[in-house]
Amino acid sequence: MEKSKRFWTEQRKREYIRSAEDNLFIIAGPGTGKTTLLSRRILNQIMGGERLSHFLLIAFTEEAVQEFKQKIKKHLYREIAINREASHRLKKKVHGIDLMHIMTFDDFCLWVLSMKKKETTEEKERNEIEKDKSGEEAKIGEEAKTGEEAKIGEEAKTGEEKEKSEEVLSVEERCYRLLQEDKALLQVLRRDFSKIYADELQDLNQTQLSILLSLATDKKGKMRHNCLFMVGDPRQTIYQEAEEDKQVFFDMKKKMEEKKNVRVLYLNENYRANKMLVDWINEAFRKRMHSYRDMYPSQRKEFLKYCPFHGVFRRDFTGEDGIALRELVSEILFAYPNLKERDFLILCRSKEKQEYYKKSLSGVGFSDSALDKMVFEAHLSKGLNANIVIITEAGGNCSGKMENRLTRLEYVAVTRAKHVLIFLKGEAEEWFCDQYYGLHALQELRLGEKQ
Repeated sequence: MEKSKRFWTEQRKREYIRSAEDNLFIIAGPGTGKTTLLSRRILNQIMGGERLSHFLLIAFTEEAVQEFKQKIKKHLYREIAINREASHRLKKKVHGIDLMHIMTFDDFCLWVLSMKKKETTEEKERNEIEKDKSGEEAKIGEEAKTGEEAKIGEEAKTGEEKEKSEEVLSVEERCYRLLQEDKALLQVLRRDFSKIYADELQDLNQTQLSILLSLATDKKGKMRHNCLFMVGDPRQTIYQEAEEDKQVFFDMKKKMEEKKNVRVLYLNENYRANKMLVDWINEAFRKRMHSYRDMYPSQRKEFLKYCPFHGVFRRDFTGEDGIALRELVSEILFAYPNLKERDFLILCRSKEKQEYYKKSLSGVGFSDSALDKMVFEAHLSKGLNANIVIITEAGGNCSGKMENRLTRLEYVAVTRAKHVLIFLKGEAEEWFCDQYYGLHALQELRLGEKQ
């Protein structure tokens, strides 16, 4: 990227991302509004005449797939309201959103494999028909027949062996192998998908990234014009444990920086969290993460009114953590009765703890369906946010490592909060080591006092 772009303002970067006819590699921190930005770029391309069927959007989870669809519809409806001249055409686009290929990576790979299977089945059927038609003419000598049967048998055996060998491969590996072997199919996919978007790039493996590059490059291996949009954040890598897997993102970044028609941009303005939270998170993780990039608080001041108190707190307790959690939530609701279930997000480490906390909160007044949207395992919290985030089981023993998967999971957890972050600190500690995060030095939450 040329030197001038390194010093662009955040707003200039966002304007460029929305309309630039370049391939883009975006490193976007939490709360930067990447889904909204991505949706607006897609809207610009749709307004420019791009067919919906030409889009391929790869998301990491099924929840993210649905979020993409809703965001794109939302921006289309907004454009319909303000652009009367194009409203009729845009209404058709809204109803045609399902024509866009928005799916998880596994679903995409299965879809590609099914295309090949369908093609193979149709070819076999055609061969059978041709064989039946030529039945009368196919009277050949016994030796030739025997030779043909032997050949067919050998081909069948080879096919079975190949099928068995592919059974041990992952869906992504089978898909990548197919695209390498079947160049005609690869060309069809390149023709069909002129706009490819990939989210949560940091959690994709080498095979998945190789599939993306196969689709986004031409026959000579050059990046296609304005084809690929990639976004990720290495600080939120929680599904890659091996060191070589974590390195995949940085290798991809380096490769993209060397391409002439690819722009690499950083987004670090956090529109989600207030300044108190952003400052605390920066201070805590600057010490924990290698090459940490500070976030910059950009939450609008008027958003502060959506929560009656603000800050980062601890809540000490002894005894059962489920009881302590119930008492904490009950006290908050008693002090601030206007708060609703959507204001809370409670994060824990395991499925067992998730169910335990939901049962513990059953007497607070929330319905079962509300609790399903409030209490989550931390690794499932990406894409979620709330005014008040409660971290359970905090104050754990130190791992001895500067940065590990747990550190990145902790980062994901705390960056879900908009206004209040509370660490429930007791005896059964599992994460957020007190020595690393200094939880003991945080103000203890005392309801009824001005926070």
